[in-house]
Amino acid sequence: MKNKSLTGIGISILCMALVWCIYITCKFPYVGLDLEFNQDKQWVVKYVDTQGVSVQLDIKAGDMIKQVDGVNPSEFPSVIKWRTIEQAHSLTVLRNGFEHEITFDKENPAMDVWLPLLEGAFSLIIGILLFMKMRLSPSARQLSLFFLAGAVIWFSFGASIRGDTTGKVLIGGFMTAFSVMFYHFLVLFFKEKVNVDLPRKVISYLYALALFISAVRLLYYAPWLASLIYPYNSFITLTFFSSGFLINLIMLALVYFKYRKDDLYLSAIIKNVWFSLLVSVLPIITLSFLPLLVTGEYFIHANLTSCFLLFFPLFSVYLIASNRLYDIGIILRRVAFAGVLAILPAGLFTAAYVIFFADRISGAQILFQFAGTLVIVTFVLYSAEYVTTKFEVLLFPRKFMLRSTLKRISKNCEGISSFRDLKNSILVDIVRTLQVMGGAIVFLYKDDIEIIYEGEIDPEEIERLMKSSALLGHPLYTSTEVNRHEEYTSYLIMTRKKSNMLLGQEERQWLNIVVSYLAVSLENVYLTRKLTTGLQQLASQLPNEQTAQEIQWFRKIMFELQEEERIRIATDLHDTTMQDLFFLKGKLIPLLDKYLMSEEDEAQLKSLIKFVEMINVSLRQSCFELDPYLLQEIGFVSMIKMYLDKERSNSPFQIDFIAQETPAIEQRDLNTKRHIFRMVQELLNNAKKHSHASRVTFTLTESHEWFCLIYEDDGVGFDKGNASPEIGMSGKGIEQLKGRILHLDGQVQLETQKGDGVRFIITIPVLKTGQDRAG
Repeated sequence: MKNKSLTGIGISILCMALVWCIYITCKFPYVGLDLEFNQDKQWVVKYVDTQGVSVQLDIKAGDMIKQVDGVNPSEFPSVIKWRTIEQAHSLTVLRNGFEHEITFDKENPAMDVWLPLLEGAFSLIIGILLFMKMRLSPSARQLSLFFLAGAVIWFSFGASIRGDTTGKVLIGGFMTAFSVMFYHFLVLFFKEKVNVDLPRKVISYLYALALFISAVRLLYYAPWLASLIYPYNSFITLTFFSSGFLINLIMLALVYFKYRKDDLYLSAIIKNVWFSLLVSVLPIITLSFLPLLVTGEYFIHANLTSCFLLFFPLFSVYLIASNRLYDIGIILRRVAFAGVLAILPAGLFTAAYVIFFADRISGAQILFQFAGTLVIVTFVLYSAEYVTTKFEVLLFPRKFMLRSTLKRISKNCEGISSFRDLKNSILVDIVRTLQVMGGAIVFLYKDDIEIIYEGEIDPEEIERLMKSSALLGHPLYTSTEVNRHEEYTSYLIMTRKKSNMLLGQEERQWLNIVVSYLAVSLENVYLTRKLTTGLQQLASQLPNEQTAQEIQWFRKIMFELQEEERIRIATDLHDTTMQDLFFLKGKLIPLLDKYLMSEEDEAQLKSLIKFVEMINVSLRQSCFELDPYLLQEIGFVSMIKMYLDKERSNSPFQIDFIAQETPAIEQRDLNTKRHIFRMVQELLNNAKKHSHASRVTFTLTESHEWFCLIYEDDGVGFDKGNASPEIGMSGKGIEQLKGRILHLDGQVQLETQKGDGVRFIITIPVLKTGQDRAG
């Protein structure tokens, strides 16, 4: 935490220093006058820089400087520290016995002012991008710091040559460390990419030396010390810079010759980096710095040769963009493309600015206007995607809602296994999001139609339109084919919106994306249902012979899955619908006392409350039948008796129940008792549907080895010889009997004939506790 705070303070101070340097660069012209104090104790012009405004004002070497801004030159800050004239507004010059008053109202050429700032901005952008996108890579972080150091050098260059102390401290310190930082990058890069170790212990000593030299430069802030130290500044800084990069070039060459045959990828990168670095630093070292160290003058001014220093950042951009250095090419390509697009609006805006304010602007202002607009527009274009995504909920609420719903639907598709899930997880979301009156998913088979719908949509009309092939192109519906197979074709159908408008282009495109997700889910649901039907048929036909016992586990799994689904449905009914009815009744009852009503209205309200209560009771009974939880609490026989007592009121025949002592069955496990209870349910439901009986009797008996359930009715019966061979199918109702009986190792005896009722005798072996099979 402490290190982060110190780093934050250091970065803040550096940023303020750079802002100050840019301010000095923009405020003052570069004068370019070097002075010397002659034997006559007079200040005379020693050297006139051709890049300064002094050349335009006809100041020549040998001119005597009498005053600077109205004071003696010996009292002017830049003369005291550096023996130069900078940040001055006027001069009094003595030439040939005549005094000349010179005012610095000229400006440097725009390129001399803004080129270093643009170069610094370019290096800064590359450094920030590298640091943000590749911060996990040590070598990428170091390279980003190298580019950031280059940005500091460019930004402080203008202030340094204008005699600003902060600018000279910054440019001297970072130029001293510049070559060391590049060598540090090479060490990390070769270790990270190809596991090549370069000497790294020397790095700490080089950084310490560069830091010491930079610390000495802080004495510049004391004028009398600056005049003593500064004469050695150029020699130390330029020597450190030049020798450091020459050593880096030699090191790269040595590594290249060592690994050029072993690793072609590494050798190609080294060759490219070496070439770009050579082109970048060789001109400024050989044509500017070395002549300055030897002769005291530039052969070619550093303002011109420094342009070559941009070659390495530009070539690094190429290597990065082509994924040959780091894989952030797409970022840089986007920045470059945004910059190209920004040229036209920036140029038009600058041209308009020139047209309207031609008499009040200079070339520097025009360049600044164009460059600033170009940078701003490039930044806006580049960050548009991030901004629109971040604030999409505010800028594009409809698009945000569609995207959020699409994510939810795609996630829900993972757990869809039934038509009910299709409706609750998919169709409801689609109808709500599109704000349509209703929607439907249609399965069109060769000889049947199955419709799942939600909202205000007429399934009978949909079925009629599908059969007549009139749905496609219908003005009231939007129909989209989901998938087409030999066995079926499925469609997603939407009505008009609640505003009576058809779906728009964006909504139809969104619906097409939903259909692509839905196609897989519909196929899975269809195959699941087809497989389940096949498994149920297989389970009903499993034999009970001893030779086939190894496949009895399958029937057990089928019954367990059925019970789990029943319990889930019962829980859903209890936690949702029944609770809603309970609260509805609680809201209706207080109305009887709160408002004065006519007898007729009061009777209708009481009737409504009673009807709600009847629905609740019916649902409670359904939940009980789905999940007979009382089997564990009150016992098997009591449970059967209570169930049949409740069914008497809803049955068209008399129900008798005879139960003898059955202690052994009470000791059986819960799953066995649940199976027998399901047998009673299935027999009773079958009787309601088919028997046309006036009396139905259930008898429970128990012998030493067998438990016996007997069902009898006096209904119409049936011809035993014409009975379906698949009476044991594990489907619904009576068809599950055989499967359950076989699962419990029981036997069933059927006695019936047409017009003489039905008698089922079901016998199940009584096993002692501990011998029960797992249900």
